[in-house]
Amino acid sequence: RVHMPRTPYSQGPCANCGAHRLLKYAHRTMCCRYKCQRAAAAQRQARLAGGGADDAVVPTFCFKIDAVLGMRFCEPEQLIAKKRRNRLAAADNTICYLTRGTFKEDQHDAGFADTRWVELEELYENCGKAQLNGAVKKYRKAEDEAVKAAIAEFEEGIED
Repeated sequence: RVHMPRTPYSQGPCANCGAHRLLKYAHRTMCCRYKCQRAAAAQRQARLAGGGADDAVVPTFCFKIDAVLGMRFCEPEQLIAKKRRNRLAAADNTICYLTRGTFKEDQHDAGFADTRWVELEELYENCGKAQLNGAVKKYRKAEDEAVKAAIAEFEEGIED
């Protein structure tokens, strides 16, 4: 069997939110924002229930947080050059955490381990406030300790 490489995802207006973004879901008509992935998943379920064909790329969501490894206020690769150079607009501000965890299509899926950027809303809805707050607290403590240690190391190098 010959594996044909997939064509790259294109940018365009998302059929769900209307934002000009990378289109990955619902036959490449919806972007990767959490609310759009949820809409694509619902559309897929309705199509499958009606006997329709499955999507090539199925949205999966984080249901268990093993660790938070980073945080960002936007998805830089979704911003055009001018937006990256200037102040971040409120519409482009989406809090995301680099999350190592268990990802699934839904709660009935066994899931798989992965590390990816996940929107705060998705983590809150699927993992719950307590799990999210605990993971973020551990991340902030580890980040604070790592930064202090790195600064101390830089300062040691300056004194020598």
